[in-house]
Amino acid sequence: MNRTGGIAPIVVSVMVLVGFGGISLLAMKPGIIVDANQNVVLMLVGQWSALSGVAVAYWLGSSNSSARKDEQNAEKDKVIQTMAANGGKP
Repeated sequence: MNRTGGIAPIVVSVMVLVGFGGISLLAMKPGIIVDANQNVVLMLVGQWSALSGVAVAYWLGSSNSSARKDEQNAEKDKVIQTMAANGGKP
């Protein structure tokens, strides 16, 4: 798939997913969460979970469909320009 954003969306998505995995593993270890930090850890897990959902939705959701539609429209425009330059012949 050809994304116009370059490598940045890939790097950010990987960082978010790895971060969510790391925070989740740390939150599940016994003794890491003490009473004073429990709310902070749960907030971090929730935020990373939301970011992970956004990263997955970017690659698999409507952004993916929109990018494919843009690519198809660009190909269609090329065909129309070629036909116009050739007097209506493909």
